[in-house]
Amino acid sequence: MGLVHFGEHCFDARLVAFDKDGTLFDFHASWGPRFTEAVDRLLSHFPNRTEIQAELFRSLGYNAAEGTFAEDGTFGSGTSRATARAAATVLHKYSRPTLPLRCCEKLVRQGFTPILSSPGGSVPVTDLASLFSSLHEQDVCVAVITSDDRAATEAALAEFGLSSFIDYIGCGDSPGRHKPAPDMLLAAADLVDVSLTQTVVVGDSMTDLQMARVAEAGMAVGVLTGVGRRETLSPLADVILDSIDEIRVGVSCPGEPQ
Repeated sequence: MGLVHFGEHCFDARLVAFDKDGTLFDFHASWGPRFTEAVDRLLSHFPNRTEIQAELFRSLGYNAAEGTFAEDGTFGSGTSRATARAAATVLHKYSRPTLPLRCCEKLVRQGFTPILSSPGGSVPVTDLASLFSSLHEQDVCVAVITSDDRAATEAALAEFGLSSFIDYIGCGDSPGRHKPAPDMLLAAADLVDVSLTQTVVVGDSMTDLQMARVAEAGMAVGVLTGVGRRETLSPLADVILDSIDEIRVGVSCPGEPQ
């Protein structure tokens, strides 16, 4: 049996689907430095860079004073493509003189997205290899379903020695519908031949937990290492953890034989 403790809650899991940024990796610590570097590079030649920067931060959901990203912001919950599109739109609207949108899109591709997609910088919230290994030892499959692009996702997983433990990866540039649509979770469960009732979704945002609810997953677990807050995640979650470091694998649940 794949008995897994999520805090004080025990569940017989056969598949655990993790979000990536904000769940496996601390969202703000991983993305804050790269995001501000990308904005600085993008705006380095604009005379009204202070005005554009403020609008970029607002549009993408970045709180510079706190160094955090908003749960409902484009950067916090959207795909890389959505982030690039929003950044180009801000440039087009606030550049002086006004630049054509196509020119702004090119500037974003050249001076913004390469920094965000560069390898490195991810800050794991726990010993991920140990966690994933313990899940596989109990015959629990592992999926990663993220809004990030596949190349960046695979690079981050490989950097921390996780690739061999992943049974399914769904990304923001994968074909089909993305979170909160249930498609990728359904595909993961189908690939490993596991019932949704024995599937757990772990994520830091409402879109992760909405995906779990729409798919009728057996359990939805919210974590506080990303953009979500306890008050927004609680209505959708069966349990809220400070981080996935509170997950324990292969121990008996109360009432189970030792």
